Amino acid sequence: MKAAWPVRSFLAPAFRVCLISVVTLCGACPLATPASHSAHVNSLVTQKFSCYAGLDHNECLQNIAKLRAELLRYSAEIPRHWSWVIVGSEDWQSLVLKLHVDRRSPAFTAVKARESFLEGALFLPKPARTDELVRSFGVPADQLLTIAVSHELGHAICDGNDETIAKRVSDQLRSGGKIDCTNSLTTFDELYLRSRFPGLRSR
Repeated sequence: MKAAWPVRSFLAPAFRVCLISVVTLCGACPLATPASHSAHVNSLVTQKFSCYAGLDHNECLQNIAKLRAELLRYSAEIPRHWSWVIVGSEDWQSLVLKLHVDRRSPAFTAVKARESFLEGALFLPKPARTDELVRSFGVPADQLLTIAVSHELGHAICDGNDETIAKRVSDQLRSGGKIDCTNSLTTFDELYLRSRFPGLRSR
């Protein structure tokens, strides 16, 4: 991937206003799965899945099924009581503009609120938007959803907004490697940066 998924944090009241019209669906809906997968399915019980009201109901259900399938890959790592909101591409731009999130990003996470938001184009290709995402992030269209979900999981698992850490954890999740949420900067590096940029906060 040529660039990390641009994600920014924002104040809880701001997105609460934007999410007044959300269609909430059961996070523990029963699925017909083999017994060997039952433990993984049960790990999704504490997850909440929602769709922005403008999204077609059937499309919402299909997208949630795809999202659940993605999360099952990493079920052992999923933080409990996390919410996932899918927003149709038609509403995505207005949402990210209101929240001052990079408009190029098809996903972002509000860590303190324990919520991640995903654009509909990740699930169902939209010619112009999908082409834009492929160009921006340098990955095939069929990998956009996997990379977006694993990256937002990076923020969720490490409970932080650090893009470098989220990118590293995303790679570790997809490769099956050991999860490492530690700051890659040495103490000396961080002290140096803080001396040069007094406003820099420790991670």
